[in-house]
Amino acid sequence: MGAGFSAREPIRVGLIGTGFGASLHLSALRETPDFETVVICSRRPERARAAAIDHGIPAHSADYREVARDREIDAVIVATPPHLHHPMVIAALEAGKHVLCEKPMARNLAEARDMQRIADRVGTVAMVNNQLRFLPVRVRIHELIGEGYIGEPHAASIVVHRSSLNNPYDRPWGWLMELEKAGGMLGATGSHYLDALRWWYGEVKAVSGAVSTMVRQRRLPDSSALAKVDADDNFAVILRFANGAIGTIHVSATAGHEGDEEITLSGSEGTLAIRGSRLWGAREGQFSLDELPIPDRLQGGLIPGGHYLVQPTTLLLRAWGRAIRDGAPASPSFADGVKTQELLDGALRSSQQGRWIDVSGARWPMAGSPL
Repeated sequence: MGAGFSAREPIRVGLIGTGFGASLHLSALRETPDFETVVICSRRPERARAAAIDHGIPAHSADYREVARDREIDAVIVATPPHLHHPMVIAALEAGKHVLCEKPMARNLAEARDMQRIADRVGTVAMVNNQLRFLPVRVRIHELIGEGYIGEPHAASIVVHRSSLNNPYDRPWGWLMELEKAGGMLGATGSHYLDALRWWYGEVKAVSGAVSTMVRQRRLPDSSALAKVDADDNFAVILRFANGAIGTIHVSATAGHEGDEEITLSGSEGTLAIRGSRLWGAREGQFSLDELPIPDRLQGGLIPGGHYLVQPTTLLLRAWGRAIRDGAPASPSFADGVKTQELLDGALRSSQQGRWIDVSGARWPMAGSPL
């Protein structure tokens, strides 16, 4: 076994965080016999204790460093807000733990590169939780593009209208509303779409972006008072891929109705589209899209139910487990997370400076990057 585990021995996990992301991981971990959750951690001891009791976890902690140092723990999931990822991930890596980090990977590219550097040096399995890669419909698209269904990729369009941040009195003010803490919808949802488009179409050589904050005040928790918001709730990104293809992502979280996502991918020989959870396609010469089947094998034997993110998170955890046990490829990797972070940072910088940002590595090469 890649990390010295027997076939029946569970990988012992420490979970850092008790928010929404952590609840998804707990649900997915229950579906994944490869792992055993042995401790949960929160800066607020009462939350860690309550979560441990609610989920039958034997231990709880208020200090992530204690979790990282624990010799009984093999792997750590960091499911905290992104401004806390950097010190927590590095503490776990330097203690020799395998790490699964929530997305976005960090507050900025410098932090993300630092995390990747340490992970490469330590040599444990480090992944980023871009679990939407594991949605069966998205996996099928990856397969079809690889089989040449659309030919050479020419264009990609993602349009999303949601209402989750429309009402200033509904969703209370928190880290998601603070730019300094890597809040904003560009990082929260844009990271998923940027990761998907790189996975489908390949590397990006330039990015342009615009961000906006349309609901500028939000209710404070447990209060009717309003606090200022400086993180985006609407954004648009344009990508220029290495082959010349162009991709656009336009997301609004302040729509007056709860819409859906529309993803369209077109190339020299065909088109693929996602509408809701259904896949549609057309080849050259067709005048309408036909619904395409999604093979049962991509469901991983799971019966979809509950929150729609639990199934792909479970499938990602299985991939993490295979990488830890057998040395299987770990993807999305920290290297993937760094590339996504570079695009996030580039889109923000583009919005501030009103120009395209070169992310090809050719104009301002990093050490070791090809010219």
